[in-house]
Amino acid sequence: MTPDLEYSHKVHRQNLQTIWGSRYWHECRAVFLTHHPDNKCERCGRVGVIVPGHKSEDYLDMATYVLKVRENKVQALCPSCNRNEAKGKKPCPVCVQKGKEDVWYIPQHLENCPDCRSEEEKVLSEQNGKEFKKFVRKVQDDQNKKRRKFYRENVKKR
Repeated sequence: MTPDLEYSHKVHRQNLQTIWGSRYWHECRAVFLTHHPDNKCERCGRVGVIVPGHKSEDYLDMATYVLKVRENKVQALCPSCNRNEAKGKKPCPVCVQKGKEDVWYIPQHLENCPDCRSEEEKVLSEQNGKEFKKFVRKVQDDQNKKRRKFYRENVKKR
């Protein structure tokens, strides 16, 4: 039997909402904010609203989840970095280094975003894209040819 992940996620979010509404959470978050008076995100460097960024292990026990905020054992993240981290993405390091206002969020396996690629990489990617499209077209043509042949042979027999 597989777990109902949608239900599990819903219960998880409800538990977090209950915690975030508690007086104790607000006290812990206030302590966390005193440790970060500059309100600067540790990932992208944006200054503004910050939220505690947790590791996945912190969610196993809700008491630990809150205590890590109070003890400042979490990262100070902007809401964008926190949301994208949950999706498995990271800010483009080149965008961050350049201090761009609009930072791209990329999958963990990539080194930089499409905007920050060198011209050589862009040309190579475009060439590979064209070659890939040609390959896909050839495969589709071959498959269609086989289907037409099969259809003709089976329709003639009837």
